[in-house]
Amino acid sequence: MPHALVLALVLFALPLAEPQNGPGESGQSAGTESLIRQATFVFVGTVVKVNATTMPEEVQASESTAIVRVDEIILASGAPPDLAGQEITVQLANRGSVKAGEQTTFFTKGWLMGNSLAVIELGRPAGALNPSQVREQVQATHGKAVDEALQGEIASAEAIVAGTVTSVRPSSIRHIGSEHDPDWHEAEVAIDSVEKGHVAGHTVVVLFPNSDDVMWQSAPKFKKGQQGVWLLHRSQTKLPGIKDQYTVLKPLDFQDREQLERIRALRKNAK
Repeated sequence: MPHALVLALVLFALPLAEPQNGPGESGQSAGTESLIRQATFVFVGTVVKVNATTMPEEVQASESTAIVRVDEIILASGAPPDLAGQEITVQLANRGSVKAGEQTTFFTKGWLMGNSLAVIELGRPAGALNPSQVREQVQATHGKAVDEALQGEIASAEAIVAGTVTSVRPSSIRHIGSEHDPDWHEAEVAIDSVEKGHVAGHTVVVLFPNSDDVMWQSAPKFKKGQQGVWLLHRSQTKLPGIKDQYTVLKPLDFQDREQLERIRALRKNAK
């Protein structure tokens, strides 16, 4: 199976992290946020037929299945293109909970992909929400989740520096003899400011995988003159030769220079 399709299937089934709800959040908003974080496909749909399926060989029709036409897509992480207007199978959170002709917003996650598509409904929020309200909540929840993920990386980073790449060169670390070899390269960064930890000197060497292999393709790649903020870690991987070196392996571990104030604010709020 091609890497692109594998990645789409993974993204279509991969939810956000569960929320860390604080005091004072209403049950309705917390419930909706939880559904959004679990969902990978949120859409407005019209029930075409109940007790039915678009994938009879894979999904048996029952009181828990319905054929639904996708009218408007609100969230579709890694979903196939051109779903609007198509009829798909929805496994309902509660059997018999919809009727033919009914239009509602479905919070679902990916299930099966073939000649058609089958998804699993996760639930319904308390109270009626129109599509624009759902879209606003999806954007707010995803923004919050991104901040939470970045805050986690800030907390786990041994050092955080802002600066400019002055040179990039292949590392002397030996190759691992695999198609997934990271092809380690070193970026030397001239430091403008140290935002966390202690870094000796005015420069720091950052190790990164230069390979575009599927295992490393999401890792940041650097070039001379690039400016930004580096969230530096050690021991991000157990591969030989990098135990005591700073590495940047996750997309969140490098941020554009414009994100420096945001990083400072998130670090301050975490204290």
